Amino acid sequence: MIGIDIVEVERIKNIYQRHGLSFLEKLLDRQEINELPTERSRCFFRKLSCYIAAKEAIYKAYADGDLGWKDIIIRNIAETPIIYIKKYDVTHKIKLAYTIDKEVVISQALMISPDEALVPVSLCHGASTLQPYPGPPLVMSEKIDA
Repeated sequence: MIGIDIVEVERIKNIYQRHGLSFLEKLLDRQEINELPTERSRCFFRKLSCYIAAKEAIYKAYADGDLGWKDIIIRNIAETPIIYIKKYDVTHKIKLAYTIDKEVVISQALMISPDEALVPVSLCHGASTLQPYPGPPLVMSEKIDA
């Protein structure tokens, strides 16, 4: 399953300015809050927007609708994110891609069940569909560089 989300940085800034820390505490766990730069930093609202877009994309990709904001934990979002889902029955692998602009953050999450993985598709060789990869399992999460 694929989930995509777009977040306007200015909208997140306005919500944060109205609600402050209580807004953060509804969406992020303590360590995620600690990973944010200081509020005075130029990138504070972009990074906060990145967390929100990433969590929303993961929620949409999960598709069963039984996840809350704090059920999705993201560590090290600025580099290679590590994603945890607080569900005992979740065994999917997650690939997360995002782009950060001054005005918007776009995030895409791809959930892969444990018995399948993605293989590159090459139109030059006539491939037209994705097939399960018979090799070793993929890592828990990977950041896809654009």
